[in-house]
Amino acid sequence: MPWELTTPITVGDLDPNGPYTQVKIVKEMNDSVQKRLRVSLGYGNTVNGDWVEGLVPNDKQKDHIIDGEDYNTLITTHTTLENELTYDAVKRALYAALASAGVIDPGSVV
Repeated sequence: MPWELTTPITVGDLDPNGPYTQVKIVKEMNDSVQKRLRVSLGYGNTVNGDWVEGLVPNDKQKDHIIDGEDYNTLITTHTTLENELTYDAVKRALYAALASAGVIDPGSVV
């Protein structure tokens, strides 16, 4: 479940698979005791149904930590849409939180 960017990220000659049209959460580590969620992001494209991860653009970050009040807000305020799986609702909320914090660029879940 990637995040489709409103504006693709141009990477020039760094990666022949660019520009990147998507960001994907490729790893999550949740520590509910410490109230900390660490996510690793991948930048790339979905090609013929398969995720093709590229290089991390210079002005983007690969890892991000959500903790403290931001963690509490994320965990307690997401909602599930009609006929939406809980997993999909959580991912959607996480992407929205990352976009709201400016970690990832504007877009939508695809």
